[in-house]
Amino acid sequence: MFKKIKSKSNQPFGQYTVLVVEDNEVDRKIIIKTLESLGCQVMTAENGSEGYVKAVSHHPDIILSDCQMPYIDGVEMCRQIKEEETTQQIPVVFLTGVDSPRNVVDCFSLEAESFMCKPINPKELTEQITQILRDHISPKEE
Repeated sequence: MFKKIKSKSNQPFGQYTVLVVEDNEVDRKIIIKTLESLGCQVMTAENGSEGYVKAVSHHPDIILSDCQMPYIDGVEMCRQIKEEETTQQIPVVFLTGVDSPRNVVDCFSLEAESFMCKPINPKELTEQITQILRDHISPKEE
């Protein structure tokens, strides 16, 4: 499944691509709607294996990933992405319904940019993404 959403020209982040790796369809739709409101281009993957392939082949500007998914979980996907020279600098934000200390340690040991607990709050997600895009990614040339 590959979905690319056209950006709105009047949106501040229309030149950025976000890869959403989420196996839950409802959560994925909430995240996509939030990112659309920022004007971001969105790619989706339903598991870590698919997410890894898309990250390596498309080099998104940021990755939002669930931690627990089938095939390869988000933590292992992030580990593989950070091992690749071409993708290791991509900021990763983990999304999870499990906020155990072990989960947090796993995420940040992989140099994750941020960690958010589910259910996803669209306002909080917007703030996180806006901050990361403004602070960590230099503007792309038009």
